[in-house]
Amino acid sequence: MSDVDHRELLNRFASAIREQDWDALEGCLYPDAVFEYPQSGERFRGLANIRAQFENYAGLEGGATELQDVIGGTEYALTQNYTVIAVEGSGDRGVAIMRTRYPDQSRWWIVNVYQLRDGLIASTRTFFAQEFEPPEWRAPFRDPA
Repeated sequence: MSDVDHRELLNRFASAIREQDWDALEGCLYPDAVFEYPQSGERFRGLANIRAQFENYAGLEGGATELQDVIGGTEYALTQNYTVIAVEGSGDRGVAIMRTRYPDQSRWWIVNVYQLRDGLIASTRTFFAQEFEPPEWRAPFRDPA
């Protein structure tokens, strides 16, 4: 089991992507880490391939980070592009919920189910979901905003 601070590690990872500091990925990822994207069926193995898929991401722009709030041990951060919204985890496993804006300005939620090894991200399964307007038929059943 790891004593790593999950929020700190995932914030460093998101910051590396946000700031396009690709060398910083080495301090976040285990050398033979595996990233899986089940929705597209892709798998990236090893730091070099993971780094290259981020480096070559079409239209990826850098952005600044501003800490918004810390609530109940869950950290919230607001950024222009790649945002860690909430991170909860213990031991060597956790879930990170992120939010990003794609080059077409669409907003997406990202859920990373991850496992750590020696305090670094060893594997993730990442799921993507685009934001959408709620259907009107559910309005009578929703909690008021």
